[in-house]
Amino acid sequence: MSDTKAPVFSCPEEQKVFSRVYKYADMATRLMEEHKTPPFPNTYALMYAYAAAENDEIVVIVDEMLERGDLSAYEIDEVYSRHLCPMQDQAKREKIGQRVEEQISSVLDLVGTGVESSDQFENVLQQIGNGIGETTSIDQLSAAIGNLMSENQRMANQSRKLNEGLKESRKQIELLRRELEDVRNESMRDPLTSVHNRRAFDIKLDAELAAARQNNSDLCLAIADLDYFKRVNDTFGHRIGDEVLKIFAAIISENIKGQDLVARYGGEEFAIILPATDLKAASVLIDRIRLQTFQRKLVLKGSKKPLGDISASFGIAQFAPGMTAADLVELADQRLYLAKSQGRNRVQTGEYETSAA
Repeated sequence: MSDTKAPVFSCPEEQKVFSRVYKYADMATRLMEEHKTPPFPNTYALMYAYAAAENDEIVVIVDEMLERGDLSAYEIDEVYSRHLCPMQDQAKREKIGQRVEEQISSVLDLVGTGVESSDQFENVLQQIGNGIGETTSIDQLSAAIGNLMSENQRMANQSRKLNEGLKESRKQIELLRRELEDVRNESMRDPLTSVHNRRAFDIKLDAELAAARQNNSDLCLAIADLDYFKRVNDTFGHRIGDEVLKIFAAIISENIKGQDLVARYGGEEFAIILPATDLKAASVLIDRIRLQTFQRKLVLKGSKKPLGDISASFGIAQFAPGMTAADLVELADQRLYLAKSQGRNRVQTGEYETSAA
């Protein structure tokens, strides 16, 4: 007989809630076992949300992933960060907001105490002033001056405490502001490569499209994909594959500047937004990235075994009036596909393409 005790529920309604929780937890666990996915917290959270079916969008996305058999750690983390992580970010923001409110309340208390102390000081001064006017002896005058000095010292001490309290509150509010900024930045970064993530890409692209329409300015979008990346993972393992992704992201980051943005768009796909850049200038920049990637000869640290040629293909699209974000992405993606079909290690713009010799 098992020693495990059944949970005790305080009421039938609570029993129903717990029964549903156990049911969804069991379904999530079985899904992870069936599809051989590591039971990381993000994976469990996604499978639990899928089992609970409270978010239609998550159900559709996971159904598509299960149908494709594509349950890679990256895809799971990407869906988690886009659809579940924002809830955690919101919780963090709310917690920081509560602490800010506490600091503001503390500041108001300090200010209130200061105002009250100032009013008391004014009353005492008035009383001393009235007393001095009625003073008829040296002793009375000396006592009045002593009271004045004593009250002045009390007010100075109170003012110092108020100052110190305000400085400390200002320091705490500044720390909270930085924490809030860190939360915002974390939610916009890919944890592996440290470049921006898909959420940041979507926000940036919408903003730059609006600016291009308003100012009639140039805007280009490049989508890059590492060639034969699956072969790297299959031959050397995912840890080495992750290092290759980091190196590729670093090469792109080193070549862009100003208002440009690079984001991890998919597993081994990256998107590069190039504001105020025409097709020719974008092609020169992207081809430099392509060439630096191909010329980077990577070897394993221990054995010094070469990884072989690492190359990437690129598709570039230029914004034209009437285009939406989806239009621009689709055009860049079509040109990326064309670069792949023409032999890879190429930059395809639709007008001309460059490739390694």
